[in-house]
Amino acid sequence: MPDGRYFLNDMEFEQYIKELSDRDLLEFTSRQTYDIFILSGDNKKRIGKLEAQSNKRSGIIGGGGAMIGAAVAAVIDYFVRRG
Repeated sequence: MPDGRYFLNDMEFEQYIKELSDRDLLEFTSRQTYDIFILSGDNKKRIGKLEAQSNKRSGIIGGGGAMIGAAVAAVIDYFVRRG
């Protein structure tokens, strides 16, 4: 991750690429492509797990929160109307 000096990092990277021979540039590109391939495989697994999760837990938590909120509102309404 760059340290905040993006423009200078980009300039240094451009200079680095210009100094590479054709073979070195191909090897560099191959390594970067392989790293992205591995990262995309990991992300595919993570996204698949997230999409496969059941929404039952979220529904139960949301329903419970709604019931508690309605109970609190009913209690406040009771005391406001009574007082």
